[in-house]
Amino acid sequence: MKWYIRIVDGISEWIGKIFCWLMLPLVLITAFEVFMRYVMKQPTIWAWDLNVMIFAAITFIGGGYALLEKGHVTVDVFTIHMNRRNQAILSMITYLIFFIGIITLMVGGWEMFLMSWKVKETMPTIWAPPYYWMKLLLPLGCLLLILQGISEFLKNLYIIFDKDESRGA
Repeated sequence: MKWYIRIVDGISEWIGKIFCWLMLPLVLITAFEVFMRYVMKQPTIWAWDLNVMIFAAITFIGGGYALLEKGHVTVDVFTIHMNRRNQAILSMITYLIFFIGIITLMVGGWEMFLMSWKVKETMPTIWAPPYYWMKLLLPLGCLLLILQGISEFLKNLYIIFDKDESRGA
């Protein structure tokens, strides 16, 4: 199990560190569009679409990295006074619910992608770039999130069965 955790955590970290660099073109394109729109009075037809595509890539693909880095919103009002073992048990229960939701989202996202691919869907804008590849990001991001979720589940399993931790509890 430790090999799985090491590999998946490494993949999530690698992907997160690469995709964070997409923030740079996102900001630059936005600044360029603001300049063109308000200074030059000649807005582009492509900047908004490109920003949507870049942001979708960051958001969907970065979910596993956010989970690895504990970047998702949590409500710790119930767990703040629990010992680590009880927190791990509660986390494992919530991960089971999480997996059901993410698998459902992944299957639905895959079906949306297939439909979009079949009709070669484009964005409903003047520039009209292909839309189907963006829809592929949803099931791919869900897959990465599931893999990282399994890693986090296994980490909690280690906490539960850690003999040193149970003595201190």
